Amino acid sequence: MKALVFHHPKKVIVEEVKDPIIEDEKDIIVQVTSTAICGSDLHIYNGFFPQVKNMVLGHEFMGIVAEVGKEVTKFKKR
Repeated sequence: MKALVFHHPKKVIVEEVKDPIIEDEKDIIVQVTSTAICGSDLHIYNGFFPQVKNMVLGHEFMGIVAEVGKEVTKFKKR
């Protein structure tokens, strides 16, 4: 899948990254349909929160439930 990856202040690149997997029985995987960056991403982008390794940005999103762990009861896979 593609993701916006932070490399260092003022440098982000859209890259291919590993698809997510269910790691815990309470996990949900969402297929993102719309996304945006928020203020906390801008702090990282501008170097105000130093990062020691590359990281995927963007936690403000909407989407479709693609997978659910065995203990998830309030959401269902679409």
